[in-house]
Amino acid sequence: MKYIYYIIGIFAALSLIIGYELFKTPAAPKDAALIINDRVITYDEFNRLFSSQPPHMRDKDEFINSLITKELMIQESQKTGIDREESFRKSIQNFYEQSLIKLLMDRKFAAPDIGVSDDELNRYISFMNKKLHLTIFTFDNDEKAGKGDHSARESRTIYFEDLCREIRNNVISLREGESTKPFRYGETYIAVRLEKIEQAPAQAVTIAEREKIKKMLAEEKKEHTVNDWISGLREKATVKIMVNGNH
Repeated sequence: MKYIYYIIGIFAALSLIIGYELFKTPAAPKDAALIINDRVITYDEFNRLFSSQPPHMRDKDEFINSLITKELMIQESQKTGIDREESFRKSIQNFYEQSLIKLLMDRKFAAPDIGVSDDELNRYISFMNKKLHLTIFTFDNDEKAGKGDHSARESRTIYFEDLCREIRNNVISLREGESTKPFRYGETYIAVRLEKIEQAPAQAVTIAEREKIKKMLAEEKKEHTVNDWISGLREKATVKIMVNGNH
């Protein structure tokens, strides 16, 4: 009989130990910086999040409070099932796609080979305040532009600064009597011949104005480079449009 009591005692002791292990508060991991319910934020993660904050938001107490509030709201959203709703998945997909495109464009715009040389800057300044006599040849498509059919033409006299950016950037490398190669302009293709430059007094440009013009030209060149790159992607891609855009 004493063996039965002995066995019962062992089971009782085991039950107490198991119960204690099940219901005791789990010890915090050694590398835990914050524990918010079941969410453990390690020191490495906390330091990474904190260091990514702008300098004016480097108050650690405020950051900790905002991090706790954000995590509690995330947990509550998950409890209510918002993260499983279709609208949430669509918003995540949209944010993901926009973030990818933004990073891609940022890296493309940051390419080191996109810049403005002193020669380019001086050439632009030399055209400033000058009246240009131009002949503009228009082509219906790139095939006709390639054949060089110059039957459709228009004469125009205009100040350099009043030219649209596409024409201005193509004309700026010309000398009198020279023509650009055909280039896309809206829905058509055009080529421009510089007939004459009406001379005018040289315009004085300060160092600050030079830097402003240089920055403008650099931004335009970046945009032009990216547009050409996107056009290249479209030309290389296989695209099938199955939907009628009129409906």
